[in-house]
Amino acid sequence: MKKIAFYTCLLALGNFSLTACYDEPDFIKDNTTPSGVGSAPVSANDLRDLATNTLISTANNASTSQYTAGTQIRYELQFFSESPVKEINVYQTVGTGARTKVQTYPYVPAYSKQDRTDTLIVSYTVPQAPVGTNVRVETEVLNQNNLNVLRTLWIRIKQ
Repeated sequence: MKKIAFYTCLLALGNFSLTACYDEPDFIKDNTTPSGVGSAPVSANDLRDLATNTLISTANNASTSQYTAGTQIRYELQFFSESPVKEINVYQTVGTGARTKVQTYPYVPAYSKQDRTDTLIVSYTVPQAPVGTNVRVETEVLNQNNLNVLRTLWIRIKQ
């Protein structure tokens, strides 16, 4: 009986010593890059079309998501910034045309303790363009220190 109690105590002590050395990850340290003017925002969630719950292409290739002109796409943007956020901008480049700003969202805090990020539902309307035209959509989280992160998605115009 004494041996069982001894081994139980030894096992408990061993487990305690292993967990006592565990270092909890530091989200801010692990995901930001400080500079002389502050940190840039961070964003890395999957960009999904909320109407169909499908991933929107982040590359211009054979799997580029196809949409009809005039369709409204809504997707969730999750981001984190240690420095103050100024605004969120949406840009589009239709085919080989110029990059143009199509939407600006003022920053409104929407912090989730569970995800440890702010969340914004972005609405984007697919432009009128010839069938088969590729459109690059860039969503920029811009900080007050002018550091930013760009999230890019690609769509192709279909009939």
